[in-house]
Amino acid sequence: MNNRILLTILFCFIAVAGCQKTGVGPENKTASQLTADGWNAFAGSSYQAALTNFNNAINEDVNFVDAYNGAGWANAKLNSPQAAITNFTKGILKDTLSLDSLDLEMNAGLAFAYNAQKNYAQSISSALLVLGANSNWAFVHNPSFNASELHLLLAEDYFAQPSPDYVSSLHQVQIIDPTFNADVTTVAGQTALAVEIELLRSIV
Repeated sequence: MNNRILLTILFCFIAVAGCQKTGVGPENKTASQLTADGWNAFAGSSYQAALTNFNNAINEDVNFVDAYNGAGWANAKLNSPQAAITNFTKGILKDTLSLDSLDLEMNAGLAFAYNAQKNYAQSISSALLVLGANSNWAFVHNPSFNASELHLLLAEDYFAQPSPDYVSSLHQVQIIDPTFNADVTTVAGQTALAVEIELLRSIV
């Protein structure tokens, strides 16, 4: 009798474990559904909730690229640039379609995250990759992150790097505001450029 009871309990545990391993995440949601929930939370500025959903999606399917994309942007919004870089990099490596919309979103995210870390060379590289592939790029989940933002980011990167490239910084500013000009070979011109970058930051 005791052996039968033990066997019954064992079979119950096996059955429960089998039911739990159905390939769906919390509340019986797939990686795609969890990622959609993450983007909904992201749109509502609930970035920690968004990150939780994206991480759950990754746990559900480690190859679901958009979950890494979402996690990276949520990390960036939560002021965790290194975590953002890690997620974006993983997503890019898993994305089999080079320079597709997801790849560009993740590279754009990398540009902002590297800038936050003052890694200006990497930020420049990522931003130029996106703009080279799509000069009218805009982040589908927040259109305010767009090509103009990337040009402004490049202006900041060129200006702030250890060996400033004021000419390239000016060029990026003039893409946004063609009416602006300054002689960046002079201190006065460099100061005017810095002021213009700050002005554009408040309106772009």
